[in-house]
Amino acid sequence: MRHICSLLAVVHELTEQSVRFDLYQEIRRTTTVRELLRPNAQLPRHYFDYLFHSGVMDVENDPPYQPGVIKPASIGMNIRSLGGNVLFDMCFAPQTYKLWQNTDASLEDLSLPPDIFEEYVYRLGAISRFRYLGRVDDPLVATSLGENDMIEFKRDFLLSKGGIIKTIVAFANSNNGNLFLGITDEGTVCGIDHEIEQYGDPDKYILAITQYIQDKTSPFITPFPKISLKKVNGKHVVAIFVEVASELICGLDKNSEKYVVIRTNNRSVVVKDPHQIGEIYVKRKLGSEISRRLGLLQNHRA
Repeated sequence: MRHICSLLAVVHELTEQSVRFDLYQEIRRTTTVRELLRPNAQLPRHYFDYLFHSGVMDVENDPPYQPGVIKPASIGMNIRSLGGNVLFDMCFAPQTYKLWQNTDASLEDLSLPPDIFEEYVYRLGAISRFRYLGRVDDPLVATSLGENDMIEFKRDFLLSKGGIIKTIVAFANSNNGNLFLGITDEGTVCGIDHEIEQYGDPDKYILAITQYIQDKTSPFITPFPKISLKKVNGKHVVAIFVEVASELICGLDKNSEKYVVIRTNNRSVVVKDPHQIGEIYVKRKLGSEISRRLGLLQNHRA
């Protein structure tokens, strides 16, 4: 079968352990179109050879490329965004069960049309997941998008603690979301460097944020939010990526009373209706479709 697409690696540096290359996408229809997917990519040699042996990637090298002995490998497509193109990371591990817990290598921020993406998934026998769907790592990208259902800004940590917990709980109960500290509501990067100075160093500051989230939420959020420090135009910003939790998450107020928050219309809203809270809990435990089939959800809230 002749495939209309293939990856192309233009090799820059080759050793026994790794390969550094530019990764292109070639689509062959009436003419051949070549598009750069990832400049200056790097992979361990055995994963590079696996792509070559699988027939999805050609190699340009002088002298002609000679692959080594093929080794077992598993490939996962970590989908980050869906739209006109699929934005994803291609992840590599020696066995499937290690794919997400112990990824050996990855090609990040690849973008392909959905039909081409699906063809590569099929030809590689890859596993796809949506774990990081909606994740925005770059604060400047976030400010260009503005606050929405999956992005929220807070000026700081120390004076915004209540709002931070409310937002994290809402994302955990509703949809993956990104919270940035050190950015105003209008999208201006103001930074949190003055707060870092109060704590003495960045590690202590991040630890304080982590501990506060643990203390003010119940039960323990699984998976726990990913917290990282970014630098934008000389100013530090905290990026917190919150995945949908495996169960209903509550915030704890100053009296340690529990409250539930969901994300709706770009806002974090406290839910007081016990029936709605019950539905959120049921969906977390059983999933929306099974819950509907069992008659546990009202139709208008499906």
